[in-house]
Amino acid sequence: MNQEQFGQFWTQLKAPLKAKWEKITDEDLLEIQGDLAKFSGVLQKRYGEVQKEEVNTWANRRYSHWTGNYIGYKDPAPKA
Repeated sequence: MNQEQFGQFWTQLKAPLKAKWEKITDEDLLEIQGDLAKFSGVLQKRYGEVQKEEVNTWANRRYSHWTGNYIGYKDPAPKA
């Protein structure tokens, strides 16, 4: 997803992002404010390079599902 798409999707992404990725803080959400570059920076700071890619993949899947372009994607069941 590009910057324009990310900015449009940001409102729908904030709550599930914070719920799924617990290291993301309210302050991080305020810092990001729909800016894809800042999102990438926050992910790097909170999760490092390896997990950053995992979070990005998750966000892209959420975006694709939201736009109807990724039919069949379901979030994995929470781990017990």
